Amino acid sequence: MIGKILGNRYRVVEKIGDGGTAFVYRGLDILLNRSVTVKVLRPEYVSDQDFVRRFRREAQAAASLSHPNIVSIYDVGYEDGIHYIVMEYIKGKSLKELVEQMGQLPLKMAVDYACQIAHALDHAHRHGIIHRDVKPHNILINEEGRVKVTDFGIAQAVTSTTVTYDGAILGSVHYFSPEQARGGQTGEKSDIYSLGVVLYEMLTGAVPYEGESPVSIALKHVQDPFPDPRTINADIPVPLWQVIRKAVEKDPERRYQSAREILSDLTDWLNGKPISPVSSKPPEEKARPEKKKKRKALIWRWVIIVLLLAFAVLLTVGISHLRSIMVVPEVEVPSVEGESISRATKILGDVGLKPKIVDEAPDETIPSGHVLRQDPAAGRRVKQTREIELTLSTGPIMVEVPSVLNRTELEATIILRGLGFNPETREEYREEAPGTVVRQDPSEGFSLVRGSTVIITVSLGGRPFPMKNLIGSTLADAEDWAALFGLTVRNVAHRENPNVAPGFVYEQFPAAGELVQAGDFVDLVVSKERSGGDTREYGITIDTAQIPVGETVTVTIKDLNGERVEFHQSSGGTFIVTGVGHGTVEVRWRDYYKKINFPN
Repeated sequence: MIGKILGNRYRVVEKIGDGGTAFVYRGLDILLNRSVTVKVLRPEYVSDQDFVRRFRREAQAAASLSHPNIVSIYDVGYEDGIHYIVMEYIKGKSLKELVEQMGQLPLKMAVDYACQIAHALDHAHRHGIIHRDVKPHNILINEEGRVKVTDFGIAQAVTSTTVTYDGAILGSVHYFSPEQARGGQTGEKSDIYSLGVVLYEMLTGAVPYEGESPVSIALKHVQDPFPDPRTINADIPVPLWQVIRKAVEKDPERRYQSAREILSDLTDWLNGKPISPVSSKPPEEKARPEKKKKRKALIWRWVIIVLLLAFAVLLTVGISHLRSIMVVPEVEVPSVEGESISRATKILGDVGLKPKIVDEAPDETIPSGHVLRQDPAAGRRVKQTREIELTLSTGPIMVEVPSVLNRTELEATIILRGLGFNPETREEYREEAPGTVVRQDPSEGFSLVRGSTVIITVSLGGRPFPMKNLIGSTLADAEDWAALFGLTVRNVAHRENPNVAPGFVYEQFPAAGELVQAGDFVDLVVSKERSGGDTREYGITIDTAQIPVGETVTVTIKDLNGERVEFHQSSGGTFIVTGVGHGTVEVRWRDYYKKINFPN
């Protein structure tokens, strides 16, 4: 890629990063002679046209944002199998790198950065764009200390296509809102929750939840109380902790209602003004050290008393028990694990031992009613008449399969894994929304052993079909075709083109042959009549000296009156056709072809 020029304009200079979905390069805009950032989709995503279409759509939407705290998107393109996005180049480092280097950021620095992030989110939300992946990795700090938020809306393209559990998704799930973790509807308040987590990390140097897998971390966002950052950083004042608590409420209705609202509280704190109370009471302040010492001393007194009493009781019981067994012969404990309770009772009774059932527990391999564990273990020598404690198996745990129909793939996966099942995803083209579960096997109410596989079938949306070549069609015909196949004509640009009759399409996106689905957007460029245009008639002379006499010559005329075809007989000389205003005349006979532009 180094040295390659994309779009006749952007030269790739050097690789500067490697993200979950794209390689990141520093490039040079040859036209404006400025550095740019070029993101190139990884090869594994290029072949997935559904992903590419969503990725391009979200990038085009984000390109409409213009704010000093948002990384600008300059261009989106495709060339030689390469899908790329051209963005503003930021010389600096990510907030994640800064936290890893510094650990806990100074209070005012962290709050100032949070204010700038909130400014960016407020601007995007007022333009109808949700970030969906607010995390320190997507927040850049330039050399002047200005925050620049990047990758607006790109997460939508990723999560709408597939659910993966690689490092990139693991990095994002630490900042997921509970509704994102459940696979539910995301909105402005989801970004606010993620901002609260980012502020927590800036002040503590750590994320609030850790786990062995993305699913376990996501479940903690849904179920576990949000940890108090003051257990890590005691310097965090109560009002700032109140701001974090309100931002990370599990219920979106109890959070800040907008990015502008949390921005107001953070700004007030920076300016030394009081902050309005949060919707739920914060944890009480830590007890004073002297109170802790008194409580600790009291606890230790009781521990000592209890230990002395226990020792006295044990000593008494031990002496009594010793006296009772001194004259009892010893026997070897036989193995009864895996045996039925009736069989185990007989085996123990044959050597003079007595069974005692003390507990029951599930087990995936030992059948119900059979011995799972014994104490003492087989092979040990004990006094005859000793009771052998037995734990019986209740068999494997059976769990009822819930219905996950009409849920998102992520939500269904979290639900099934949370119940101990192993979800396996299959995909089909269906009319339901992409990413929606349309079938499950087994169905709701069926009971399975923990660890069993539940197959979920996820909709890919309507089956893709090739985009028609609309170039040369009238605008009305193009719109009718798009509506017939469920496509939406989004942008129609009218531009002058001397070679195309007014009212006819001469550019389209997506290109002809590219796979599309119902619901996708179509952009068209239509020729318009030039201002003060020429509407005169011109006689165009066609020379047929090279064409045998009597042969049929096909003449296609494209002018202000549109496109039409005429047929003429060759006379070995010339004939004249009429064109209006400006356009072209194409002459065909077998392999013979000639194009004439008029007026000259």
